[in-house]
Amino acid sequence: MSTTAVYIPPQIMVTSNIEKVPISIITHSSDNNFIAYSLNNKLNIFDNKLNKLLELESSSQHTGIIRSIEFSKNNQSLITSSSDKFLKVWDTTNNFKNIKSINTNKKIICSILNKDDSEILVSDKCGDVFKYSLVDDSKNNIEVASGDKSAKHDEKESDKNLVFGHYSSIVDIKFSPCFNYLLSADRDEKIRVSHYPNCFDIESFCLGHTKYVTEILLVPGRDDLLISGSGDGTIKLWNWKQGKCLQTVDFNGKHENAITIPQVFKVDTNQLIFSIENSNNIYILPMNLEKGEFNQSELKSISITQSSPISIDLVNNGKTILASLLPTTKEVDVSIAFDSTTLAQDTDNKIILAINSLDASTTLKLEELKSILESVEKKQYRKHVSYSKQMMNSGDNKNKEDEDLSLDEQDIDDNNTTENKNKNQETIQDSRPLKLRKMTVEGDKEIQKELEEKELKKQE
Repeated sequence: MSTTAVYIPPQIMVTSNIEKVPISIITHSSDNNFIAYSLNNKLNIFDNKLNKLLELESSSQHTGIIRSIEFSKNNQSLITSSSDKFLKVWDTTNNFKNIKSINTNKKIICSILNKDDSEILVSDKCGDVFKYSLVDDSKNNIEVASGDKSAKHDEKESDKNLVFGHYSSIVDIKFSPCFNYLLSADRDEKIRVSHYPNCFDIESFCLGHTKYVTEILLVPGRDDLLISGSGDGTIKLWNWKQGKCLQTVDFNGKHENAITIPQVFKVDTNQLIFSIENSNNIYILPMNLEKGEFNQSELKSISITQSSPISIDLVNNGKTILASLLPTTKEVDVSIAFDSTTLAQDTDNKIILAINSLDASTTLKLEELKSILESVEKKQYRKHVSYSKQMMNSGDNKNKEDEDLSLDEQDIDDNNTTENKNKNQETIQDSRPLKLRKMTVEGDKEIQKELEEKELKKQE
């Protein structure tokens, strides 16, 4: 990745003096017993039965920003991932005790559990997806970081946990309802549909967005439909298996430079709940499930006077819309709730009363706070990585990046010194064909053969 200075948007500069850490993720268990949310590196749990926040061991918490929170399908465990490169498993039946920690040595962007919750797939900042077992540590081949930057490429290709990769950062991954396909969305405007577990076998691509994809969301009740948001200001509806765009709804007329983020789908009323970055509204877009199309004329919105929403979830069996807010001042709460039917604000909601009562004040340094805000506002979507990064470092890419696509210096993998320039050039030439060939069945066999030959040479 290039050493270009990070572009901080105006709102980030304004909010850099906030005195509360915003909630970046909110989710709930399928039995509605628990609400889980993150404040920077700290996991917090609200117990719906006890009507209170639980106290988790501080020594067990992550040391970096939490990237994902997911309950297992039987709700007996919760899995978190973080930029500290660790996966953590928490026992929901034992006061959320941390029962397992896995050091992936990867800067995690997003993750997803497999069908039986025995494995978790994570994407790193370079656009690669790795698989880790949560029940059998012997299956996890954790590579120790090498000091030789030129060897990074070989190490990654020989990593037994590697499933597949994109050329740019993967911003979201989802399994199909049958778990036979893996859908992955990336920074370079595309959504890839791969067979699982043989991800080198690609079923289709969903192409049509003109800027980075933000989130993807499968439609409950219609296994063939997928919703995507993007920095191009549109919400798209796809037949994901065919790679066909069925409908595009443009929101640039409602908000300048709109960035749409699908948040959650309300099953009982067939409504998409989504947000537009830096807009003080929660939007509700109805869908005709039978026809497979959005009813644009019935679009509704909830205006929030305090601030813009970050993460949105449906809790209390879908009766309550729970949203986290960007606290621009000390007076702004970190969360807010609305009745999902009347859309009226629920000021007496027991969950937000508990969450907002918690001290979310911050003593973080300015640079640390900027990092959190960038993560919360999902600025990582605008950062090229992997092959794009290498091309920029090598000087082959002469086009100047847009300011909002600039790269974070802390994510640089390769030393771009004169001493290592030739090694980096060699890595670029090797990585492109390998990664392309991994997209085919024949290519995967070819690569496996190369890796076996390399292993034999090492043994000799």
